This record gives sequence, structure tokens and C-alpha cells, in this order.
Amino acid sequence: MKRNHLSAEQALQAVAQQNGTTVDEVKKEIALAILAGMSNPDPAVQARWKNIPHVGDVPTPEEMITYISERILASDHQ
Repeated sequence: MKRNHLSAEQALQAVAQQNGTTVDEVKKEIALAILAGMSNPDPAVQARWKNIPHVGDVPTPEEMITYISERILASDHQ
């Protein structure tokens, strides 16, 4: 699990650097996108959000990056 967290941190740093901003700003933008996505009233969308592993009420940017990267890696191996 720690390796995934490191990968998420590295991804955040890379995005911040590529966009000339800070890691905190990138996290803020991802958090806003997560909240917007979770606000979708469609039951199918809500079901997908519930399948994303997270510790708190809302996935953190790091949890989201880890989840998405794991899904991409899994689909690459199929």
C-alpha cells in the first residue's frame, strides 16, 4: 500500500510541475472534481463511487489516483 501512496504523491508532484502550480492546488482541484462526481444523483454513478476504496466519507485525491492507476494497470494486463 505504501508504494501506491508514493506513486500518487509522485503523480501529484508531476501534475503540479507540468502546470506550474503547487501540489496543494492540484489536490484541491481533484477534491472538487471528486465532490462534483459524487453529487451526481444517478444510482448507477452512485454505485460506482461506493466501489472506490476510501477511509473517510469521501475519497482523497491520493486514494482516487491509486484507484484509477490500479484499474488502468489491471486493464493493461487483460
